[in-house]
Amino acid sequence: MASYSPDLITAPCATAFPDPRVVRELLTRADSLIIGCGVTRTRAAHTALLSIIRNCKVPIVADAESLHALASRPDVTDGKRILLTPNAGEFQVLTGEPWPSSRTERTTASRSLARQYGATVVAKGAEDFISDGTRTIIDHEGSPYMTKGGYGDLLAGVAGALLARDHAPFESAKAAAYIVG
Repeated sequence: MASYSPDLITAPCATAFPDPRVVRELLTRADSLIIGCGVTRTRAAHTALLSIIRNCKVPIVADAESLHALASRPDVTDGKRILLTPNAGEFQVLTGEPWPSSRTERTTASRSLARQYGATVVAKGAEDFISDGTRTIIDHEGSPYMTKGGYGDLLAGVAGALLARDHAPFESAKAAAYIVG
């Protein structure tokens, strides 16, 4: 990646998941963390991801494989400024329930998920359902194409940049969904 896009700051990994010790050092100079994208699905990877989230002091965007890791340990998010970005499948992993079909049920499900994890949630899809457990909005700017690979990475990146600028997770989620949409 570093040779492909020299404008990105990269750190080499000896494994298919980030090393918590290396990440801890990098986070001393970071303003936010985006975690989970491109990580392999193994027990060792989940252990590493949970350790990183548990010890992180900056705002977090948890995407992709980190959501699978968090499903087994929702308490790891306690006290964190964290934004979860599940698609329909990841929603089911986090809750054990399928993503509802009606807008009303999706609104309720997003709010419930946010409360369960003490987080802000962007449930991604043709419409993004955004909730912090109290407030819930629907972003209509998306399209079905945004359920394809790469959309979540863009959303996570924009949200992470906004969190790094000290915006609240709910405001970052709303703005990121709108911008990417």
